[in-house]
Amino acid sequence: MSVSNAYPNLIEIPYKKTSVDMEEVISYINETNYLVEVKRACYVLFRNESGNGNNGVCNNYIGLQADGAKSDEFVSPKIVATCVQAENMTGKQRRFACFNSFKDSVDVIEHNVINRGIFIGGKSHPYSNIDVKTPHDLALAYYKEWVIGSYKATPDEGFINDFISMYNQAINKFK
Repeated sequence: MSVSNAYPNLIEIPYKKTSVDMEEVISYINETNYLVEVKRACYVLFRNESGNGNNGVCNNYIGLQADGAKSDEFVSPKIVATCVQAENMTGKQRRFACFNSFKDSVDVIEHNVINRGIFIGGKSHPYSNIDVKTPHDLALAYYKEWVIGSYKATPDEGFINDFISMYNQAINKFK
């Protein structure tokens, strides 16, 4: 079975599990010029999507797939190759974007957090349209916008609690 490819012009490489120390991620996020609320959201999303930096797919720590539509003009140039691997949630073979470095994943998260309003002070869209005012709101927005992609999606209490715990840790790391 062939897996669709939004980037047929890029090489396909074998899947390789990658990891990064979260202290490197924190340091890189701190170097950016974004609002502290964006940095905090980026940190939590990176941790959640990557299993605390332990579950990268060829330096893709955000689960960015390349078997649907092409990403926008900010994201697409960061993709250097694709690989095929089973998706964690479904076990289905999917094509993933591959990056040169974890920094590309951080850049893409920050870009998408801002563009989708997934940060405290934002208004999430296109699915949930939440005025994000609290860590709880942020957890809901992230789940609906990023994890599932549906306004009807409802995370369980464990997801919300874990997210809020990570966000509270982010408050101490990004001031």
